[in-house]
Amino acid sequence: MPTTVLPASALDAEIISHLDGWVELLEQQKFAEAMRIIPSQRATWWNADLLAEVIASYGDGPDNRVTLVNNGTALDGAGKLHPARQRKEVSWHGQRGSVWYDLNINGLVSDLTATFNMVKTAMQLTIKLDDVHIM
Repeated sequence: MPTTVLPASALDAEIISHLDGWVELLEQQKFAEAMRIIPSQRATWWNADLLAEVIASYGDGPDNRVTLVNNGTALDGAGKLHPARQRKEVSWHGQRGSVWYDLNINGLVSDLTATFNMVKTAMQLTIKLDDVHIM
């Protein structure tokens, strides 16, 4: 099971793998567990219920669910499929970093993006959920 703190030496691929584990919890609709593993830096705003509501109300679908895997396509505004690539982007600015992680919805790439902030110290790397919104 992923943890909130990673070694300071964690590579970008390890950070993404850790976040993939968080997304697997969302896929299983274990929102409270996901929020325990990677808490929000805005604890008074983001909670398990709000996370579930934002995902469920994304787009026009009645039963929206996060999926770890996508089929390489996304729906455009007219409801047509087109090729798309999921963004999982790590960027660093000294000892602080951020991740933009596009959430797949119902197996399709979406523009619903979870953003995370990271702080690296000599021994550890801490990841916190910043926001989930349409990018």
